[in-house]
Amino acid sequence: MKKRTRYTLRKPKDYRMVIFLTLLCVFLILLILYTQGKMRILQDFIARQTTKEEDKIQEEVPDTPEAMPYSSDLRIVLMDRDKDIYRGSISLYGDSDLTINRAGQTSDLAAGTTYSMSADQISAGETITVTGAEGSQWYLVNEDGVTSNGYEGTLEIWGQANGLVLVNQIPMEYYLKRVVPSEMPRTYGAEALKAQAVCARTYAYGHSNSYAYPDVKGNMDDTVSFQVYNQGTESAETNEAIRSTAGQILMKDGTVVDALYYSTSCGYMQDGTLFGNMDSSIFHTGYIGLQESGQDFDTYLRSGDEHAYEANERYFRWQASLTGDDLSGLRAHLQNYLATDDSISCDRKMKKKITDTSLTDDKALGQIKNITVEKRNPGGAAMYISISFSEGKVEIEDQLHIRQILGDLCGYVILQDQERLDSVSTLPSAAISIEKQGDGKFLVYGGGFGHGVGMSQNAAKALAAAGYAYTDILGYFYQGTALQQVY
Repeated sequence: MKKRTRYTLRKPKDYRMVIFLTLLCVFLILLILYTQGKMRILQDFIARQTTKEEDKIQEEVPDTPEAMPYSSDLRIVLMDRDKDIYRGSISLYGDSDLTINRAGQTSDLAAGTTYSMSADQISAGETITVTGAEGSQWYLVNEDGVTSNGYEGTLEIWGQANGLVLVNQIPMEYYLKRVVPSEMPRTYGAEALKAQAVCARTYAYGHSNSYAYPDVKGNMDDTVSFQVYNQGTESAETNEAIRSTAGQILMKDGTVVDALYYSTSCGYMQDGTLFGNMDSSIFHTGYIGLQESGQDFDTYLRSGDEHAYEANERYFRWQASLTGDDLSGLRAHLQNYLATDDSISCDRKMKKKITDTSLTDDKALGQIKNITVEKRNPGGAAMYISISFSEGKVEIEDQLHIRQILGDLCGYVILQDQERLDSVSTLPSAAISIEKQGDGKFLVYGGGFGHGVGMSQNAAKALAAAGYAYTDILGYFYQGTALQQVY
């Protein structure tokens, strides 16, 4: 009988390895599951912490306040005769009865009666309000007894730690009655005056939604830093220009134009790069005349230009004499600029000498060796100059800083009508060409008066005389803009 074969399942010799691998797989699966769970916990933890940090930031950073709306009511800070915001005292009277409100208590001031107050009679933070009947005017009287032109609107007298601050709150069109004649003579022609009225209104409207003087809620002051206010006498011509353009401003793409203007060009307008951040499609470079000469700019400034619209204006060409005999004013300006902005640059050694108060001016700076225009605006204005002293070199940017620094060295300026101006603190413009004459002296050939961006007032006069309407004049200087009626 055939023997039957028995088959039995035999454990492999490496069964220990199989068990190990099985357990390892189970462990890895559990580890993965565990890790994923921990990751979710970690993610939840991070999410909770992030939310806490965001909440913390929101608590620490206040909401950004909404921008102020534009307004046809303005608040103008009235500077004293030294162009200082603070006053030691005030005297005023009205041509009709005035009402004075102090701490909720009102009192009447009879017409022609003087109201006076010194800074020590009002506490810091207190405000006194003076109002008159509609159409009446009030007048300020300074320490020498000189009476101002008449003001309209409300006067606020603010008590501040450093003295009294005066703020005139006034409707736009009444404000313009005192700005347009302060900025442009009534003889410049109706269309030029209308253009000036629109520029002044646009500029003021553009500043009505912010405070240049937040402590007293002042939009602007009454000086050339903004617009000259109440230094000229209103006239029938200027009032008609304001009336006939009432409520009109310049806008582009829904934005109020920063309608800069100035007195006289050098024959060319400067584009917006002169101020760094202005729209050069509006504020563009261009010749202001009938036939461009094509000369290089240095040669152009050293000669006349009969084809320029402003060729006969006294500031069209001028010469300034610079000397390094007294460096005190220049050094003071350098110290101030080094402390307040980055428009002045020099090496560390020179900076230390400029700011070292123990050194005399000649020890700190030495003698002036050369003055060089390093960079110009496309319209020719100097944007960057260098002054080489025997002790080092200083580089200056910004057209106004350049004009002030060179003004510190200026002995006199002779205009093209031969009028001589002494005690000049700021050069008329930055459209300059500099010639070294030896012995630390320099001759500056210059053209124009003002920064050169926007409308030249004397060119506007010439264009008006040539038959241009005010809309054409505005389009000439502010390209791509349109008139808008805002009230």
